[in-house]
Amino acid sequence: MSETPRRIETADFPATETSVAEARRWLRKILDGRPRCDDAVLLLSEAATNSVVYTDTATIGVTVTVEENGDVRVEVADEGAPTIPSLAGDPEDLKSSGRGILLIRALATRWGFTANPPAHTLWFELSPAPATRQAAHRTPEGAR
Repeated sequence: MSETPRRIETADFPATETSVAEARRWLRKILDGRPRCDDAVLLLSEAATNSVVYTDTATIGVTVTVEENGDVRVEVADEGAPTIPSLAGDPEDLKSSGRGILLIRALATRWGFTANPPAHTLWFELSPAPATRQAAHRTPEGAR
């Protein structure tokens, strides 16, 4: 991430399931038309849901930084849980939940977790997809 961000937005949401949807809409407005907007919204949803489900926090703080080069950093802060974010240990646990950190790990360019009691922050960064990556999903006409 560069030294001088182009845009920083912050918002606080009540730690409720309905607020997760509100946070998604808020982020989509900020990133509308940018590469990887859908990925950012999905990962925010997962991180905010983890805050609602696994902590006793009253408020979820979200900070979004959009850099000049298109990089996006999203930080989701809560009042913490007794454990740090981790991957589900048993594949059976992934049938209905527990995929949030896996998705963040798979889609984010970088991600991490900081604990500054009483606050804990899960963050992720997304770089615009390189042209070769975007093109890899398309099949040129006439190709097999």
